[in-house]
Amino acid sequence: MSSLTCPPPLKRGATVGVAAISGPVDEGRLQSGVAHLERRGYRVVLAPNVGLRRGFLAGTDEERAEGYRSLLRDPSIDAIFFARGGYGASRVLSRLDPAEAASRPRIHLGGSDLTALFAFLARRCGLVTYYGPMVAVEMANGEELDWETVLAGNPPPPYRIPPAHVLAPGAGEGPLVGGCLSILASLCGTPDAIDGRGAVLFWEDVGEDTYRLDRMLTQLERSGTFDGLHAMLIGSISPGPRGGESPEIVGAWLRDYFAGAPFPVVSGFPAGHLPRPRTIPLGAPVRVDAGSGRLDFGVATGAAGAPCPA
Repeated sequence: MSSLTCPPPLKRGATVGVAAISGPVDEGRLQSGVAHLERRGYRVVLAPNVGLRRGFLAGTDEERAEGYRSLLRDPSIDAIFFARGGYGASRVLSRLDPAEAASRPRIHLGGSDLTALFAFLARRCGLVTYYGPMVAVEMANGEELDWETVLAGNPPPPYRIPPAHVLAPGAGEGPLVGGCLSILASLCGTPDAIDGRGAVLFWEDVGEDTYRLDRMLTQLERSGTFDGLHAMLIGSISPGPRGGESPEIVGAWLRDYFAGAPFPVVSGFPAGHLPRPRTIPLGAPVRVDAGSGRLDFGVATGAAGAPCPA
């Protein structure tokens, strides 16, 4: 996987555009998240479709795509954050122009369903993106999160891997790829499928029973996503509602699934569907050393148009 382009760092006083290309947005939580950004000194511009609702989507495919594109075309927008996840990002990809996003690299911050857009931006535009909190979800709680520090140009701090979270030994490094597991599986067979060769794969998910997690991982494995993978980093996993499975059951299943993996595998990294998720740069270098129990991230912002440091 070739190095991607880093966006310039985010500064206090910058203008943040808020897009909604997935599910409909709760107005109260959106207002809380916007107020949180404004208290921190940012100017906020909402995409035109943010308040729309079309069933389980924040507007039609055209409205959601055009809302996002309006932020891309606005020269005053320094970064694009996303209101929430849900479902629908993959439906707008065919309506996007890669040259439009690549012409002016800027920060994209979101998680969950935004996995599809971020895969598109990496493959079609060569852009680093940031998997982390969203405006009408985690930011609406008003808690201190790490997104501002990371987007300002600081690599995420090193993470100490507890021995119990090492599922397969070894060390590996490469650019970080991935996101929400269900979306990663849905990208298999599409032009934006994740390429794991030479990379570190991150995945997480919420509300999925172990048989569904097993099915999605098997789909990734059989589609070749694990071929040439250098390491795997597993984030938050919340058991699904049907099986009544405890975290201990899920942990035992993970250990069994990855026993004998040809690359290091670690679990329990605090990113994903959590009240206070860590912000991680997709496309930036990361090193996983299960032996020493250390996870290190590289720099993921820089001068506009500059490649991320290896």
